[in-house]
Formats: sequence, C-alpha cells, structure tokens
Amino acid sequence: MIRNRGGHSMIILLHLVGIAVALSMLISCGSAANTGELAERIAAEDGRTDDDERIAELKAEIRDVDKQVEKTIESVKRKGTYWRLLGLKYMDYQMWGEGLNAFDEAVKIYPEHAVLQYDRGLCAGQMALASVKIEERNRYLSESEAGYRRSLALDPRYSPAMYALAVLLVFEMDRPGEAVVLLEDYLDIERSDVPGRFLLARSYLAVGRPSQALELYDEITRIAKNPADAAKAEELYARTAGGDNER
Repeated sequence: MIRNRGGHSMIILLHLVGIAVALSMLISCGSAANTGELAERIAAEDGRTDDDERIAELKAEIRDVDKQVEKTIESVKRKGTYWRLLGLKYMDYQMWGEGLNAFDEAVKIYPEHAVLQYDRGLCAGQMALASVKIEERNRYLSESEAGYRRSLALDPRYSPAMYALAVLLVFEMDRPGEAVVLLEDYLDIERSDVPGRFLLARSYLAVGRPSQALELYDEITRIAKNPADAAKAEELYARTAGGDNER
C-alpha cells in the first residue's frame, strides 16, 4: 500500500512537471512569435520586409529592450492612475481648476477613457460658473461641452455624460433643443430617473412643446418615490395646463 501510494505520487509529480514544461514552452513560443511579429512590423514600416538579415537584427534588439519597454509601460500606466486619483481628490475638495489640470494629464495618457473625459467636463463646467470674465467663462463652457461630447463619442450610452451635457445646454448655453434629443436618449437608458424627466419637461416647454411636458409631469406624479417630487410635478402640471410656461 505504501509503495502504491508513493508510485501514485510520483506519477502526479511527473504529470505536473510535464504541464509546467509545456506551459513554459507555450509562453516561450508566444514571446518568440510576438518578437517576430514586432520585428516584421518594424521592417515593414522601414520598407525592408524582404531583408531577412535586418529582421534578425531587429529580433535581437527587441529581445534586449523588451523588459525595459514593459517596465516603462507599467510606469506610465501608474502615472495615469495617479493623475486620475489626484483629480478625483481635488474634486472632493472642490478644487475644480486643479482637478481640471490633473485630468488633462490623465487624458494625455488615456485619451480614449470616457469617464476621464466626463470628469474633465465636470471640472471645466464648475470653472465656468466661477468665472467673472465672459471670455473665460465661455472658454470653460466650451471645454466642458467638449469633454462631455468626447465622453459620449467614446461611450454613447454613458448616461452621466448625457445628463451633465443636457444640464449645461439648458442652464448655461440656452440650447434646449439639443438637450431634448439627449434627454430622450438618456431616459431610454435611465427609465425611472425623475430629475431627467423634470429637465426634459423644462426643455419641451422651452421649445414650444407643452403637451409633451404635461405628459412628463403626469408621469412623474405616478412614479416619483419622493413626495416632494410628486408635489412639484403636480404644481408644474397645473401651471403648464393653465398656460403658465415659466419654469
């Protein structure tokens, strides 16, 4: 019994060693294939696709610097995380200008990150509210809009950017018609959202569509969980039905 148990253990050990060797070979093959692909890619960019000697040189050069390249990439990734975290911390302390600067740095590293573009838009919007000079205010408003629109270009269903851009268009840029389209799409995603319905109703009134605003106010009275929201919707419904479209 003891010998059998030992023999069984030896078989398991040999099996595990075999797996380890196979995995090592696969990793090595993958690395070699990757090195070859990179060498051929560089050679192609240099117009030397058929130069086997140059491709061999490139493979050797790539193997020499590959670890250093990976370390550099990891370092830059950490830097991106640093700037993003710093920006969020600045936002917590309402340091909007510093937050904007931090997100600018993060976006340089991750330009196709929808949430970073959104956070950048938020900071720029807050700086617009704090600006005294018209030129400066308009510049920040443009930056805010650009951040939200870039966020939505990267992720068309990112609802926080939809809502934030709609708020900007309605309250700061006097472009409620554009907000209507955004908010209709927003409510297709956030189906139970009450603030979005209030904002869309306001936008409908601004573009001369009171009947659709009334439908939304009626809907809010039925779905609102907060009694204050329901009461506000009832009041706005009565005022709008009576011809008072002031918001």
